[in-house]
Amino acid sequence: MSTYLPDIYDITVQICSHNRCQVLQKVLESLFDQTIGTDRFELVLVDDGSTDGTKEMIQRLQAPYHITYCKHERNMGLATARNTGLRAAQGRVILIIDDDVIADPHMLEEHWKVHQQYDKCVCNGWVNHVTKPERPAQPQFTMADISTSFFWTSNVSVKRRDLFAAGLFDESFKEYGWEDQEMGLRLMAIGVSKHNNFKAVGFHVKGNPKRRDLERICRQAEAKGRTAVQYIRKHDRLRTRLATAIYLPRLAVYKFTRWGNWMENLCLNRLSRPALSPDDELTGFDAWCVRQMASLRYFAEIERMYN
Repeated sequence: MSTYLPDIYDITVQICSHNRCQVLQKVLESLFDQTIGTDRFELVLVDDGSTDGTKEMIQRLQAPYHITYCKHERNMGLATARNTGLRAAQGRVILIIDDDVIADPHMLEEHWKVHQQYDKCVCNGWVNHVTKPERPAQPQFTMADISTSFFWTSNVSVKRRDLFAAGLFDESFKEYGWEDQEMGLRLMAIGVSKHNNFKAVGFHVKGNPKRRDLERICRQAEAKGRTAVQYIRKHDRLRTRLATAIYLPRLAVYKFTRWGNWMENLCLNRLSRPALSPDDELTGFDAWCVRQMASLRYFAEIERMYN
C-alpha cells in the first residue's frame, strides 16, 4: 500500500477538470454554503492540462475553504489525474465529483453521516441530471439518474485508506471511460460495502447536445469502446460484460442496426438537413439520433478492437 498524507480534514472533495472553466466555477461556488463548516473539508483540484484560464479562475475565486491546486501541463487522463489528487489529499473521506456536478448544500454532510455509520463503505449520492449550470430549488428525478454502479465518480465517497488499500486508480486507462468501475471492483475485493444516500444530491449539468457536438460525442464514444475492451480484458466476468454491453444479445442488436448502414444513414440524413445550424440544440428525435450515432461508434470500436 502506498503511503499517504495524515488526516487533517474530515472530507476532501476531489475534482479533476479539463477545459471546463465556466461550469467548474459554478461547481466550486456551490461548495461555499455547505452545511458542514468550511474548516472541516478541503478541495483538491487537479487541472488536467486545461488551456482555458482555469488557473486564473481559481486565483480569483476567494473560496472560504482550503484549495490545493495541482496542475498537469498536458492532459493525462482521469485515472492519472485522480491519483494526483489522492496523493495530495488530507481528508479522512474522499468525496469525488465531476467538474460539472453542482453540490446541494447538504451534500458533504450527508456523505459524512454514512461514513460515521459504516466503517468500510462506498457512499453513492444522487446524481440528478439538469440542463443548466445552476442549483434548482428541488431535484426532479429523470431516467438518466438511474445507476446500478458500485462506484460512480460523479458523486461518490470512500475512506482514503480504502482507496490506497485497493491500489489507487489504474493509470493504464488513458482514455475516457471505465476507470471508476474498475476501481469499484477492487474496492469490492477488499470488502468495501455499498450504501446509497439520496439526500447527498449532486446536480450533473448535461445540456442538450448541439449539432456541432456530434463529432466530439462520437469520438468520446469510440474512446469508451476501447476502454471497455481494456476493462473486459482485465476483469472478464458477467458483471463487467453486462455493464459494457459486450454480450451476445446486445451485440446482435448492434449487428442489426449496423447492417447496410441503414441506421447511420437515417441519423446522418436527419442531422445534416440544411435547416439545422451547428449551434442549434438537439431535442426529441434529433437527440435520439445523436445517441444512436454514439452507440454505433462505441460498438464499432469494440468490434475493431476484437478483430
